[in-house]
Amino acid sequence: MRRKNMLLLAVPVFCCFMMRPVGGKANVAAPGRLTDTVISPGDLKSFEGYYKMDDSYIHITAATNGLVLEQMWDNRKISFSPRTGLEFTNDDGNFPLKFTKGPDGSITQVLAFDRDLWIKTKEYKPLVIKEVQLKASELKALEGKYTMQTDRGEEAFLLIRATDKGLILKQGWDNQEIPFVATSDVDFYCKERQFPLKFTKDKDGNATQVLAFKRDLWKKVKE
Repeated sequence: MRRKNMLLLAVPVFCCFMMRPVGGKANVAAPGRLTDTVISPGDLKSFEGYYKMDDSYIHITAATNGLVLEQMWDNRKISFSPRTGLEFTNDDGNFPLKFTKGPDGSITQVLAFDRDLWIKTKEYKPLVIKEVQLKASELKALEGKYTMQTDRGEEAFLLIRATDKGLILKQGWDNQEIPFVATSDVDFYCKERQFPLKFTKDKDGNATQVLAFKRDLWKKVKE
């Protein structure tokens, strides 16, 4: 299920963000409140660490009565309370985390929103982005309206326009605008949200579709 709040981690996708990109209506900063399950401070420590999905990272730390998740792309913090020994949710109950243990009993991964799988890692290596300068004509060729079917069968759309520095993506469901810089003639990146775009062009150099988060394919609407 995709959430409408880009960052955030997915309407569609962008909101994911999620963590992708983490979003939703999570409360920020305060430690999670206990509800259904009590986990000892020592056991909560076992969930701590960095988790990676594609080129993005989250950092989880133990709080007095739960966990705090920090999105490394914007440093936003979201608190969680335990529901079972391996399942947590934010205060509003709309952002679930489901952890998995390995054969040795250590935490190996976490599933967010029942769809985004983050793998625990001992190495935190922020992605280094090398920007390139494109011609105005190259950027203009990417402009337009792009559509995709949501999980509910509804049509979502994006509007993309060129700027002096790159591209601006406008989400049709909430009118949020997100800036991107070019890393090649078809690859773009939002550094603040660790949000990649990859365009496909036809033989004439005009965009036909764009892939977001390496998985969500948006088709360009013909004018």
